[in-house]
Amino acid sequence: MKWKIQIVFLISAVLFSCGPNRESLPAPDRPKIYPAPEPLSESDIGSGAIPEVDGIKILWGKVANSSGYKIYRGEMKGDKIEFVFYSDVKAQGGVSDTFFIDRNVEFRKVYYYYVRAYNRDNVESQPSDTISFELYFKPRLISPGNNSEVGADTLIFRWDDPNGGGDFVIRVKNAQTDSLIWIYSYRSFSIFSVRFNIDSKARENLTPGRQYKWRVDRVQFGQNAGSKSNWGVFNVK
Repeated sequence: MKWKIQIVFLISAVLFSCGPNRESLPAPDRPKIYPAPEPLSESDIGSGAIPEVDGIKILWGKVANSSGYKIYRGEMKGDKIEFVFYSDVKAQGGVSDTFFIDRNVEFRKVYYYYVRAYNRDNVESQPSDTISFELYFKPRLISPGNNSEVGADTLIFRWDDPNGGGDFVIRVKNAQTDSLIWIYSYRSFSIFSVRFNIDSKARENLTPGRQYKWRVDRVQFGQNAGSKSNWGVFNVK
């Protein structure tokens, strides 16, 4: 009887091990990658330069049933772009997992990127669209200095540009609400200063006792290139 039980157990184990594998999942949908926003876009959401660090951000939309995303980076080699697998971003529930910041870049060099989603079987989706970006040096904010107090009627923004000048976009926001107060396009190769609301298009007056923040973007209209300064904070007295 004991031997019969062991034989039955062995036969069952063999049959189970030879059974069909779990069903493979289809490839995930193709990710939607977001290009760099237009220089004067109010949303300021997309791939490209970011204020926080010197790097290129790649942003894409979440893909259902994906286990992660593979980033491919390309560089121009001769007359063609050569892509290589560059980084793996694991999907994480409840965590923003649809962006990647590439800090291993050279200034004034064009890089190309696309993204593939993959499932638990490591089956990859079709590639997203390809985006490109060329990072410039960040403008350096001079005044108003961080947490300084300024008069609303005498406010002048001053900065320096390590790139040697060109086109700039100045943004001013309410520091508490993050709402855009003023956005202005300025071009210069020598004088890097602009009086607040010089075009009389500010959406509201600066209010004494409130805190605001400002930023200067070095832009290239019609090209995926540029940089964004860090945010500077000031108080209106």
